[in-house]
Amino acid sequence: MKTFRSLVVIRRPQDELWRAMRDHLVEFAGKIADIQDVRQIERSTDPSGTTRIVNEWRVHQQIPAAIRSMLKIDALGWIDRNTWNDAAKTCTWTIEPSFLRENITCSGQTLFAEGMGGHGTRVTFTGELDIKPGLIGSLGAIETMVIGFIESIVTTIIPSNLRAVIEAAAAFELPADRI
Repeated sequence: MKTFRSLVVIRRPQDELWRAMRDHLVEFAGKIADIQDVRQIERSTDPSGTTRIVNEWRVHQQIPAAIRSMLKIDALGWIDRNTWNDAAKTCTWTIEPSFLRENITCSGQTLFAEGMGGHGTRVTFTGELDIKPGLIGSLGAIETMVIGFIESIVTTIIPSNLRAVIEAAAAFELPADRI
């Protein structure tokens, strides 16, 4: 199991950043360089204020031709399942990659904490990636390269994209009736 962590401190009050990320992601995500688009598939809120959201992500990433051919993928994407806890200002999530879903598990938590004396937010993103042994047994020696590519996506690209998403959320203008 491989773990990853990212910390972003941004000048936007916690509540505003929280609402921009939870409620308006699909409105600004497509403007971020590596993200093609994010589509919300499901959304529900229970009486306690917990919101559950399922999003489909498609990203612009260069996939080496050899890996693209072996895995039979043209584009990179994933489904994320989020649970937004208003009281704790945490979002727990799981990611299901668009390929090899049965062999890869990825989950974690994003914490939105007040920072900069109430004028900003500290966003801590932590997660775990588990790739089952023998992921692609028929690939032989090249399997190590494929697993390295998958680990790179999850432990480098996703935290990097998070930073870009947080920065875009900080710049997003919330509708006047929601501030």
